[in-house]
Amino acid sequence: MTEITQPAPEDTAPAKPAWRRRILIVVVAALLCLQFVPIDRSNPPVEADLIAPAEVKSILKRACYDCHSNETKWPWYSYIAPGSWLMAADVKEGRAALNFSEWSNDYDEEDTPEMFQEICWPSIESGEMPLWFYLPLHPESRLSPQDLTVLKEWSGVESDADVAETEQSTKASVADAAE
Repeated sequence: MTEITQPAPEDTAPAKPAWRRRILIVVVAALLCLQFVPIDRSNPPVEADLIAPAEVKSILKRACYDCHSNETKWPWYSYIAPGSWLMAADVKEGRAALNFSEWSNDYDEEDTPEMFQEICWPSIESGEMPLWFYLPLHPESRLSPQDLTVLKEWSGVESDADVAETEQSTKASVADAAE
């Protein structure tokens, strides 16, 4: 018995145009070349770190220090361009705006809570800090209600209820003095 062999079916998928392959090669080569562009990921020495109670310092280190100190932890993805450029730029901008590693150069220990309230609290209270795009990769930096309470109490931030109570007691004092 003779076996009849059929020819192998030809690939029915259309061939990819050569230009697509060339574009892909160029894009991959460009991304590889970008990895060799140097970026500064240095952590300068800590000169005059913020002086605060341990609980406050722990919260700030967890939520703020990666961008606002000279103690940045550079994760693995900070070494892959072009993301490395974005992260380095964000850290540079964060340190320029507020650097806890140099805080004591500018403020005395006694003034620290008040200055924190003035400089930092508005950004924290409004939800501007920590940045929204930082939180998905760093969920531990999200400030809990308990964290906010600790920071409020340390810095002397008054809650809305405290402000209302102070206003009422002031009005009562004025009324009593008028009698």
